[in-house]
Amino acid sequence: MSTLISPIVQNEETTFKAESSPPKQSCPINVQRTFKKNVSMRDLTDRDLLARLVSLFKESPQVSNLMPLLVMYHTEYDMSVWSYDSHSEREKIVNNFIQIALTVTASLKSAGYWCDFIDPTSGMPYHGSYCNETFTECDEDFHRLDDSLSLEDIGCCRALMHCDWGFNVFAGLLLTNAPKEVLIQAYTSANFSAA
Repeated sequence: MSTLISPIVQNEETTFKAESSPPKQSCPINVQRTFKKNVSMRDLTDRDLLARLVSLFKESPQVSNLMPLLVMYHTEYDMSVWSYDSHSEREKIVNNFIQIALTVTASLKSAGYWCDFIDPTSGMPYHGSYCNETFTECDEDFHRLDDSLSLEDIGCCRALMHCDWGFNVFAGLLLTNAPKEVLIQAYTSANFSAA
């Protein structure tokens, strides 16, 4: 059974609540003044998805206990169509996600854990060695990381869709071998320092 950990905001502080695999994520949660986000962490029980991530993150240790952290941003603009506004918003969100992911990665590495994340601009591991494989939001396997996501064919391409937000979503992925409690602490600390 997989476990989902989602943030609950109380008095501008983020706390985390563990639940047993709910069918859908809750509505957007405002954990920063600028961006609305949902965060999920699940034990990787899907062997095919685990094998895919391990092949992408070649430096990842101990295959059996890797933990994905998926940060989903609720965007103002529809991300399935290009416009100057959606492009500008996406750039800001990508920069925010990278800043948070770099802080989390540094924190976990200094504590002795392995950690890396997908660079949203390339679909490749940010710290890992170069590889020909990518893992983007529009990848067939990306939506399998969380029940609230699906991949929709919109004619000319595919787009990520959130069950509550529609196409107004951006998602970033971080992977580590740190325990959930350590990852929660590192993410919470990095999230508020990036505000």
